[in-house]
Amino acid sequence: MFNRTSFIVKRKAKRYKQWLEKVLVYPYPFEISGRSYFLVDYIKLKQATASGVFSDSEEVVQDAKKAHKYLYQFYRLYEKIRDEGQARAQVNFDFFRVPLAKMDENPNPKWDGAYTFIKNLLSYQLTFRKTYDDFWKHIRERKDENLPLTEEQLELAIYTAAKLDTIQLHVVYELSKRTHVLKEWKKEMEQTGLWKDLKREQQVFYTQLMENEEFLKEEAKKVKSDNFDQALKINHKTMANYMLKEQKSDQEILRYP
Repeated sequence: MFNRTSFIVKRKAKRYKQWLEKVLVYPYPFEISGRSYFLVDYIKLKQATASGVFSDSEEVVQDAKKAHKYLYQFYRLYEKIRDEGQARAQVNFDFFRVPLAKMDENPNPKWDGAYTFIKNLLSYQLTFRKTYDDFWKHIRERKDENLPLTEEQLELAIYTAAKLDTIQLHVVYELSKRTHVLKEWKKEMEQTGLWKDLKREQQVFYTQLMENEEFLKEEAKKVKSDNFDQALKINHKTMANYMLKEQKSDQEILRYP
């Protein structure tokens, strides 16, 4: 059924494509008055040049434009979450758990500060992974049940994108203040012989975290609040406003309707 629907939408969208453009039909529709509306991108040289909103039945222009409000924002956030979050979500928990276990086995008051910091980094990573995974789990469930997008999915996408950004910024913020703690910890780990017990990729991970202090300090200035919940609230509002502005701009140059 979906293949037939996608074929109909793509065929209609091709009427408005320009030379050398390809047509991309996004999979999940937004439903209004019993009609399913799909977002379409026109792609040229791997870049989106324009978009349109089509139904597999006759479109109602007003409804199609209303659907664009949700489809455009959802899919741009969908892509942001996928493209920016995937690599970070795959960071191995052992990068944090192994050093913590080594320190548990060899108590040393000189690395108490680093222990707490690395434990906090693990907490951020666990939250990042759960936030990322929960979003895709929800989307998969809707796909499995053949359900269209609703305002709920747009709100989830805004919240997820804002939260992932907030986590990333707060990790940078914490690093900018505690790089010296990691450097002292590494020195102490080397003196006690525990540094060589870490795997090569774990050593590289921490070495990279300790680099580019000036860059970290500059990036840390983007943090809206020391308090994570407050920063998330601000970022959520900023994200929602920005996406709505982008959607209105895109609507002015829609190929269709």
